[in-house]
Amino acid sequence: MKVFNQCVFDGYISGTAVVYSDSQYNTLLGNTDQLSVGGYTSQVTGTSPNLTVQVEQSFDNVRWQNRNTSAEIPSTTTLSTTAETNVQGQDGNPTARPTLAFVRLRIALGGTSPAGQVRLWATGRDRGQG
Repeated sequence: MKVFNQCVFDGYISGTAVVYSDSQYNTLLGNTDQLSVGGYTSQVTGTSPNLTVQVEQSFDNVRWQNRNTSAEIPSTTTLSTTAETNVQGQDGNPTARPTLAFVRLRIALGGTSPAGQVRLWATGRDRGQG
């Protein structure tokens, strides 16, 4: 059952440094068993730019770990420098891994001198009936 759909990141990223979804959403994102992440990039520059989005979780909102072994949106997601690129992924089977109280998205551009506008929405779902 869908619990929420929220824009959790909307910003311009320049370089390969890691950025995170806004901390005001950590509790909301942790309220569900499964997340689907979707969005798009635009105005991308650089050589061979790509995007990686990894769901991270924490029990105390301080120490973070990857929720899954591989990134939900892997670095093989090549970005267009001439058009918008739609991206999507989901965080897998909730019965195969723990689900902790706080969740954030770790977002990174790759390639040579990458930059671009990134917008990401998270849809939270519960295993419950409905």
